[in-house]
Order: sequence, then structure tokens, then C-alpha cells
Amino acid sequence: MNKKTSRILSVSLATALTATLVVPALADNLVRKNLEVDSGLGLYVDGKAVTPTDAAGKTVDIFAADGTTYLPVRAMSNALGAQVGYDAENYRVYVDTAPVDEKAADYLKEYFGIEPMTGTVSAAVFNAALVKVFGEDAVKMNGDRLSAAVQAAVENCGLKELAAVYSAEKMQASTAGIAKVPADDDEWRCVAAALDTSLASGIWDFTALLDGETATQLLMNAVNIAGKGRNYLGNASDPDIYQKLQSAWATFGNFDDEKLSKLGADLVIAGASTGYNLKYDGYNANFLPEYTLQYGHSDITHAIQLIALLNSEGIDAKVAMEPKTSIYEYLTEWGTPSDPTPTYEVKAIEGGRYLCYATEYDMKLEFDTVADKEAFDGLIGKYAKKWDSNTDGDGNPTEPLLAGAWWQPLYTSTVPMKDTENYTLIKDNVVHNGPYTIHPFSTVDNTGAIAKVVKEEAPDLSVELVDLYVNKAFYNYLTDTDHQ
Repeated sequence: MNKKTSRILSVSLATALTATLVVPALADNLVRKNLEVDSGLGLYVDGKAVTPTDAAGKTVDIFAADGTTYLPVRAMSNALGAQVGYDAENYRVYVDTAPVDEKAADYLKEYFGIEPMTGTVSAAVFNAALVKVFGEDAVKMNGDRLSAAVQAAVENCGLKELAAVYSAEKMQASTAGIAKVPADDDEWRCVAAALDTSLASGIWDFTALLDGETATQLLMNAVNIAGKGRNYLGNASDPDIYQKLQSAWATFGNFDDEKLSKLGADLVIAGASTGYNLKYDGYNANFLPEYTLQYGHSDITHAIQLIALLNSEGIDAKVAMEPKTSIYEYLTEWGTPSDPTPTYEVKAIEGGRYLCYATEYDMKLEFDTVADKEAFDGLIGKYAKKWDSNTDGDGNPTEPLLAGAWWQPLYTSTVPMKDTENYTLIKDNVVHNGPYTIHPFSTVDNTGAIAKVVKEEAPDLSVELVDLYVNKAFYNYLTDTDHQ
């Protein structure tokens, strides 16, 4: 198996209870040994307390004896998000740290129209799913065993040549940690390659009939390896997420589409919009809308601190960074603009007016739960937003806030929020030109002004109206009703 990301563990002696246990060794010749143990140890993962439980959810004990700490494998695996299997016949425990996508079935239905697979899955059903993902030329599953499905997944997601290079010795090395391997050499090679790339899990029985849960995870893994899934940096809880955010930001710069930029300027000149965002489709995160918020900002330090804030609150989310060029009218009373840089430039438009082009980002967050998504607004209001009550007369914070806190932060959902008081429906007036889009926002009843300008100035383009549920502070900015 390939090396996976590790996490920091610590064990503390919460209550020192000395006891004598008879512990049977799992071997052909049963040996019993009396041990004096210290019981009641506490478990902490990444600094946070974890209560270890068994498969039924019952709390299990951690103890130390003869200088060794004993942790139940299933409880430890659950704490680290790993999968565990047990082979009673051969006295083996299998642990696999390849991530499991709990929303795989939701994702396959949302983006590919694949209905949830349950029970025993036939080759016909799995092959139909493969076609929906990889097209009519998809390599089909030949047989009814899991190994046959793995072989089809390997060939469809771009690992065929990799599997072909596996010698008998290499196959043996890669599959030594699994209970059973298929008899067919071609399938065995594919299983070995699938294990080494985390397309497959080491706890699966590859000789068994294909079942719905395994088929779903296998297909989702194939989607990801083929580049057809989510486009994101990692999870907020990943230790290296901050480095990844900085690395992504370092690659961002202003980009342009001449036709859309002219149209955007026309919108500003006509007074239909005060500004817009220019984006490139290749950066789309492809997250599940039900769990996702889009958060816009221009300060990477703010993004770093926001992710750290989520971690401190025990909220996890998948994190994507989409660059955008934010274009808005630059007012002469703001003074002489700074010299242009790769991420900032002021350009003149007709009538003695100016547009500012600035590199910003939309951070997409796909939360683990809808409840975590709903909690986000409260966190921003408390830690990352300026109010009259936490600033002085010059707008400087008088209470601790995240770096780069705004009066009117911007975050949106494409599906309704339960908190209807703090989120309001607006429209994203999306105009496409090839892979580029502009995004002027408007209230629901003000889309006509934008559509009129598009029809007059760029009749070959059209406006796609997208529902956005926006936080109250930005809605106040959009409607010019309040500064906070």
C-alpha cells in the first residue's frame, strides 16, 4: 500500500487503575499471561479528546502494560478515519488509511445521474454506471466479482499501462496485505495497481460478488483519479492545507477575456452594474451544492486564518480556491491609483471613468454537514466582520478580528439556507464566452437592466440567471441600504 498522511496521536493517563488481566494470545497454541495494567487512559487526536468505541458504538478501554500502550484497532482506526477489517480464520487485522467518501452516492447522482447502488450489483448495472461517467466507449466489467469491477475501473480511469508493468513479484508485494486475491493474472495486476493508487481498499474481498457500497466507492475513486470529480486542495483539517493555500495563491494573477471585459465595461457605463467578477471554468470546484458555501476575499492571510478558525471550532470542510479578476469602478476621489502590478491595474474607460482590475479569490467550502454550513454565518459575524460596535470612528477594530476583516464580507450558497433571516435570494447574471464567464450580481427584480445591455452590446451572448443566497451584510452592500 502507498504511504498515507499520518496524524499526531497522544495518550494521557487519565486515571491510573492497576488491575490483573488474563490476555489470550491469538495463535494456534493458546498462551495465557497475567498482566498488570494501568487502565483508564485518555486518547487525543490532533490535540482533541476522542472517546474510542467499538463497531456497536460502545466505549472501549485503553490500557498500558509492560511499557506498551494497547489501543483497540477498530477504535483507533475510527479516530483516524481509517477502515478496518478482521480475518478470524487467519488471525489477521487489516487497516487501510485510504479515505472513504461518505457522500460518494450523492456525488455520483448529482454530477452523473447515477442512482444509488445497493445489494448485489450486477455487471449490467455497474457497466451502465461506467458509461455515464466515461462515455459509450467505456471498458466494461466482465464477470460478477469485485476484481472484475476493479479491472474495468483501472482501465477506464487511466491506469491500464501501469497495471501491465506489474510482474509476479511486484503483484505479490502489493497484494501481500489483503486476504484473498483473484486467480486471474490480469485481474490480479489490476488489483495490485488499484491498491497502490488507493483506487481500491486493502480490506475489500476481491473474490466476492460486487456489492453496492463497494461499487459506489470504487466508481467514485475512479472518477477522482480520472480528473472528473472535485477540484480542491484538501480538507481544512489537513496539516498541510495552509501551505497548499499559499501555493495556490502564488499562482494567481489577473486574466482577461477581451469580449467579456468590453461587455462588463458597458454594464458599468450604463449603470446596470457597479462591477463584476471574471472567472475561468477550469477552476470550478465541482462541490455538492447542499453542503457548499462560496466565500470571496482578496487577502490570503485572511483565508489562512479562516481555515484555522474552522479547525478551532471542530468544523471540517473540503477547501478549493478559485481565482477571479474582480472588476469594479474606480472613483477619482480615491486618489491617484497605484502603479500596475500582476494582480492590480486601473484602466480608463469612456467618459473619464476608470475600472479597477484586482486579483481576488473565491474559496469554496464543502462542509461535512449542513449544520456546519449553517454555523458559518455566526462565526463570520463574531470573528471576521466589522461592526460599529467593534470598530472606532476610522473603521479600525477595537476588538480582536481575523486579519483583513471586512464590513461587508461576501459568501453565497446556490441552494436555500435554513437561516432565511440572514440569507437573501439574489441573482448571479452569468455571461459565458467559451471557458470564461463574468458574474454581475443583482437583486431579483433588477436583472432586466443587465439583460438589456447584453442584448444591445453583445447580442450573440446570453445571460444565465443563477440563484444565489447571500449573507445579509453583502445584500446591504448590493442594495446600498447599510454599511454593515
